[in-house]
Amino acid sequence: MRANTMSISLLRERQAWPLEQKIDHTVGAIDAFLAYCREHGRNPYVSFSGGLNSTVLLHLARRVFGADLKGVFCSTGNEFPEIVRFVRQTPNVEIIHPALTPRQVMEQYGFPLVSKEQAHAVRNIRTTKSEKLRNYRLYGDGIRQHGVLAKKWRYLTKEPYMTSEKCCEILKKRPFAKYNRQTQSLPMVGTMAGESKRREFTYINNGGCNVFDADPRKVHSAPLSIWTGADCWEYIRRYDVPYCEIYDVEDIDRTGCVFCGFGAQFNAGRFRVLYNRYPKLYCMAMNYTNNGYTLRHALRRMGVMLPDEQRELFQ
Repeated sequence: MRANTMSISLLRERQAWPLEQKIDHTVGAIDAFLAYCREHGRNPYVSFSGGLNSTVLLHLARRVFGADLKGVFCSTGNEFPEIVRFVRQTPNVEIIHPALTPRQVMEQYGFPLVSKEQAHAVRNIRTTKSEKLRNYRLYGDGIRQHGVLAKKWRYLTKEPYMTSEKCCEILKKRPFAKYNRQTQSLPMVGTMAGESKRREFTYINNGGCNVFDADPRKVHSAPLSIWTGADCWEYIRRYDVPYCEIYDVEDIDRTGCVFCGFGAQFNAGRFRVLYNRYPKLYCMAMNYTNNGYTLRHALRRMGVMLPDEQRELFQ
């Protein structure tokens, strides 16, 4: 059952708690999630990306509730090789795969550009049959502005290639949904409310870390919701937790899909690291196409200065 919604001030108060208090809060959220799984005959697991947050969540959950708690990793084919090695070295982690390759997702649905919210708006504007929805995505309704496409990115509605947020759904959400159905399982995820406005809104609207429902498909558990990146690092250092070596590389504070264009207009460090360490993988990602146009072309149109082009400018 969904809890009562809370205020942004209460979230801020919890985010300011000391680490010990956050650990206690998280242990309580995990305990409640495991109790729900026992009651409804579901197998609990940690959705393990190999990233910092899920590394902390997996370690904390196993430290308190036992090493037999499973992790599940979805290998999309576009993770940093260091992430894949780290996942394979982590005990009791099952690896699943999506039905489509990233190249196929790009070709069929479009490029992930700007942000999930803005890419979603672009896709709606270009594909919906509803004039009401199209007009809202472009201009709002005079009161609300959530989900409205920013003027800066309106050019994407007329580009010869498609922009879409569907990659995350197809490469990650669908494989996990299929796994949950087939194995009667439920995940805990390592997302934090402070990572985006969308996740902040979700936490406040959910009323906390857990949402329970008679329908297991509507259950959501994010026990680290009130944590920050600094909390994760403090926990790792305090308990000497092994983590993926990619985080020791300059310009990397979050991992994920190496081709992702979300946020690249602010920081293209992910592409710089990829180019310097794995130039073949970099070239492969830049040459993904939609309607005959490359991801490289789409990122250029966004104003992103790519690392190999920067090098050419100064030679």
